[in-house]
Amino acid sequence: MEELLNEGQPLGENKHPGHPADNPLSSVKVLLEVAVPPELLSAFGTLLTAIIIGATAVAALIQLRHIRASNELSAFNEQNELWYSQPVQEGYRFIQRDLKRKMEDPQFRRDLDTAGVVDHLTHPDLNVLDFVDNIGVMITLGMMREDIILHPGSQMIDNLWTTMGPTVAIMRRKRERQLYVSFEYLAHRARLWQQRYPNGLQPAGWSRLPNPDVWSSADTRNP
Repeated sequence: MEELLNEGQPLGENKHPGHPADNPLSSVKVLLEVAVPPELLSAFGTLLTAIIIGATAVAALIQLRHIRASNELSAFNEQNELWYSQPVQEGYRFIQRDLKRKMEDPQFRRDLDTAGVVDHLTHPDLNVLDFVDNIGVMITLGMMREDIILHPGSQMIDNLWTTMGPTVAIMRRKRERQLYVSFEYLAHRARLWQQRYPNGLQPAGWSRLPNPDVWSSADTRNP
């Protein structure tokens, strides 16, 4: 009877649909169970998990670097705008043109020798001190890498400390040495930077472009 019922069924067709032969994946699973020891499968799974975790960690580090670079760029742009602001530029102009003469005035120096607030209208040079001190704070706290500032500005910062040192010394008489300490630290780092990179941070061996001082003779005759 069974032979009659199965009459017309293609030769080789499985009469039992649940048989492993009907499922290629089951056949592969059986083959793996026979050919690969369970210990090796477990080790492979552990290795694969470690690779995935490592790749995730690397991706997170790359993302953190991008975020930090973006934050530093934003901070640098903000400080650059502040540098070119009117109060800071007027203060820097005062330092270059008037400070040396004004420091010979006893009253000008007495204004600095106080534990209170110094008038920035009378002493616009303090706008520059405050600006550079804030840069030093940002670098000290790790909010900005020092090379972003020292690469273009180390010489200026070093010279500014030399020029403004007497002013800071007078102001520290009643305010102690912590006053403008971040500016002092930044100037210290600027001097180390110049010793480390006397020719700048550019790669060694590059060819400098010609830059003749065509006005040297004229300016020497008419100082």
